[in-house]
Amino acid sequence: MKRPHRVHGVRPWPWLGGWAAAHAGLLLVLVVLHQDVRVSGTLCSWTQRGASRVRLLETLTTWGNPWPVTLLAAGSACLALVRRDFTAAAVLVAVPYAAAVSCNLIKTWAGRQRPDLACVSAHADGFSFPSGHAVGVTTGFLLAALYAGGHLPRLLSTTLLVAAALGAEAVTWSRVLLGAHFSVDVLAGQLLGAGWLAVAAVMLSRRPPPGSRGRAGPGVPRSADPAVPSWRRAVQSQ
Repeated sequence: MKRPHRVHGVRPWPWLGGWAAAHAGLLLVLVVLHQDVRVSGTLCSWTQRGASRVRLLETLTTWGNPWPVTLLAAGSACLALVRRDFTAAAVLVAVPYAAAVSCNLIKTWAGRQRPDLACVSAHADGFSFPSGHAVGVTTGFLLAALYAGGHLPRLLSTTLLVAAALGAEAVTWSRVLLGAHFSVDVLAGQLLGAGWLAVAAVMLSRRPPPGSRGRAGPGVPRSADPAVPSWRRAVQSQ
């Protein structure tokens, strides 16, 4: 019998745990040392040194607006539907939406006002904590990369995930550089997004492989199923 092509991917837990720990550590330092406003003001002041920086950051920050994140989630879900992976399609849409709803609820509960700094370049409505842009790009960019990368060779999967993480960081911190958020706001948003990303990873890992029923014959191990990325098999084995 012909051996099916095995799909590779990146295991999410090591990098997600390290990424979350680094951001949680920075958040803790800023809170304990009471450096949030000072650091935010310093970053915001750097932006005022050139109009070109402001224009670049204003363009960059638009990628964290609701429409780009929604289109990315819809595109990822369409990819899953093409693969007849209906559970993944639902997760790719539902998790970013749930993350946005939870962010708005926390904003209302916390009631933290936006920065009132002389260097503010982007004026935003609503409360400041946590950053909706940070939540949106963390769940949107990284979840899409995680799913798409699960069907790519390991090198391409890693490259895609790193690019998504760097893009999410750039969009997130553009909010501080433009004066729309404090540093703690965006760090909290990233951690909230990471929590929802972990929920999505668990849900994706426990779903049945698309189209696997009745396909594998006797003697074909489950791990050889071409629809099961390696990171999902690692989660299932724990």
